Amino acid sequence: MKPLVPQKRTSLAGYTLVELLVVVIIVAVLAAIAAPSWLRYMNSQRIGAVRSDLVQVIRQAQQDAIQRRQRVKVTINTASDLPSVNVDRTVDTDVLTAGDGRDIALAPSDGIRPGMIIIEPPEQGGSEESIIFDYQGMVREQANLPYVIDITVDGSNRKQCVIVSNIIGSIKSARDGECP
Repeated sequence: MKPLVPQKRTSLAGYTLVELLVVVIIVAVLAAIAAPSWLRYMNSQRIGAVRSDLVQVIRQAQQDAIQRRQRVKVTINTASDLPSVNVDRTVDTDVLTAGDGRDIALAPSDGIRPGMIIIEPPEQGGSEESIIFDYQGMVREQANLPYVIDITVDGSNRKQCVIVSNIIGSIKSARDGECP
């Protein structure tokens, strides 16, 4: 005959506290190893996005100058916290006057803190830090060539650049060791 009261069985399934702590420690060590390389990768992608946008804006400004048959000036906004440029079409062909200049942001706003990505136009010795394309799409200020724009992440030694290399406005981009 069976007893009327069921017997309690102790369950042996599950994890002990020590096993859970070991797994958490292993995950934390792996995350600590992977985090720096992930940050490097993300910064490299952000710089690449800004570089690509900058090349696109300069090429578009050059095409605008050709299509509208007037000068276009591209100025790097060094005062801005987020990477941006100002594209200004000129009204008069001989004198640069304030036209319909517009600021263009160069990077997506997600993940970029103010001051994180730094765009440095070349030192021009007191002259304007801008590229001026004439009505043929050629660079107006030949003394400033090659015009090299450095793009870096704050606190990093990784650098990429955009180069307007000659009078006809040839635009190329480079990274790390290839930048002059």
